[in-house]
Amino acid sequence: METLAVVQSSTRKIIRSSLDSASRLVQVKADVASFSDLSTLKRPMRDLSKPPSLSGSLRKAGIALIATPDPFTGVPGVALVVSAFVMKRRESASLGSLAAETRRILREIQVLGLE
Repeated sequence: METLAVVQSSTRKIIRSSLDSASRLVQVKADVASFSDLSTLKRPMRDLSKPPSLSGSLRKAGIALIATPDPFTGVPGVALVVSAFVMKRRESASLGSLAAETRRILREIQVLGLE
């Protein structure tokens, strides 16, 4: 009996300590969230879901070269625009495109399950 009481007492202490630790952690996270400026995170989060594209930069540079009045810049400008469109088709998957593809596949699976 005495051993059981000691084990229960130590178990209660561990549980109480864990609860206190979890409540402190939640409080600290709430304090940090209330003081942080989330506007600084907008661009990194946007870049994570839709990364900057090299093809977009190539397309802009190509259009700028085509628009200049010098006759020799038209050929490289067209080459840049064409290569931008080729690169756009071969871009790696972003988080946004992966989410859209997952939704599309899940819808197709649901349709197959209903038939």
